[in-house]
Amino acid sequence: MMSDRFLVTSDLYNRIFTVQVSHPEVEVDYVTWNRLFTLLPREYKLPDHEVLSLPLKSSS
Repeated sequence: MMSDRFLVTSDLYNRIFTVQVSHPEVEVDYVTWNRLFTLLPREYKLPDHEVLSLPLKSSS
């Protein structure tokens, strides 16, 4: 049920992002994000370092 949602600042979950940017005005569902965290390896990052190291392709 939507009424059971408990929203918290998204900044609590910055650890999964390679580039951590604060957005205290963005709220996320606490239960959903904590469940996600239990399923991810501790060292998990988005995007991962392998993706970040790929060369950019030209669109021409």
